[in-house]
Order: sequence, then structure tokens, then C-alpha cells
Amino acid sequence: MTKNTLRQQLLRRLRRQPEGARRRKSLTIARKLRRLPVYKKARAVMCYAAISGEVETRQIIRKALLDGKRVAVPVTVASKKRLIAVEVSDPKRDLQGKGPLGIPEPHPKKRLSFARKKLDLVLVPGVAFDAHGRRLGRGGGYYDRFLSTLPGGVPKIGLAFRFQVVDDLPFEKHDKPVSLVLTD
Repeated sequence: MTKNTLRQQLLRRLRRQPEGARRRKSLTIARKLRRLPVYKKARAVMCYAAISGEVETRQIIRKALLDGKRVAVPVTVASKKRLIAVEVSDPKRDLQGKGPLGIPEPHPKKRLSFARKKLDLVLVPGVAFDAHGRRLGRGGGYYDRFLSTLPGGVPKIGLAFRFQVVDDLPFEKHDKPVSLVLTD
């Protein structure tokens, strides 16, 4: 199966998932994350803002802030096809705007850049993952480019529902895997 065919199938399934089930499974994933030693040890976490049926992350962001962690979210720089990390202190207030791809982002006037080298953990979205940590995104390559700029050793955790984990994904040289995939 091609990347695009698999991507379209799983995106449809994500959108059809009942909202109550998505919320419930997202809370399960959030609890698993908080129990991980790598999360407990992290002082600075980058977490995506969920869209289109993805694992919900606002509760993860809120809890990380309550745990005393610094939290960054990705902001899309569409003209350069890249992501930058921007610090947030209140997801409800800070994530009211929408970026060029329709993803919640802080308003441009309220952005405080966050140095990648200070990140201790990065939470990554994906349409699909496999047992090797390979990731299938939405097709723009934004996360692959971002992940390739992180210092070595920074854990990258994919958040996904069980149905998003497949046996094997097509893999290309530019694809960047995650260290671990957490599911419900």
C-alpha cells in the first residue's frame, strides 16, 4: 500500500472516530505519558496542538505546566516549510489562533521563541506509526525537518490510537522515526 493510500484511509478513520471515544482514549494516553521516567525527568516539553481527530493534547499541555515544566508548541513557517518551537503558558489563551495549515498556534504578537537545544522531550503527531518507530505524517515533511534539527538523544514520542499502529510503513531516507509510540 502506498503512503498516500494509507494516509487517506487512516485520516478518514480518525475523522469518523466518536468524540467521546477520542477524549477517553486520549486521557489514557496522557496518563501513560505522565508515568514515563523520560516525562518525569523532562524540564521542557514540546507538544503538538491536536487537530482532525488526533490524540487530544491540551490536557497534556495543562498537566505539564502544572508539573512545573516549560512547554513549547510547534508553529508553522509555511514559506520555509519548517516548524519552530514557541513557548506557551496557558493553552486555552495561547492556542486561540490558527496557523497556515489550520493548526492552533499562538498569535504572532504573543510568540516567545524556544530554543530546540533546551527541549528534553518532543511529542509528535502522526497519521500512522509502525513497530520500528517509523512515522507517516500528513505529507508536508514539516516534522521530519524539525526532528532532524534536534540534538541527539532528545526522546521523540509519537502519540496515537491503537488503530494507527501498523506492522510496517514505507520508509524513505528523509523520514525521521520516533523513539517510542504511546497508544490507548
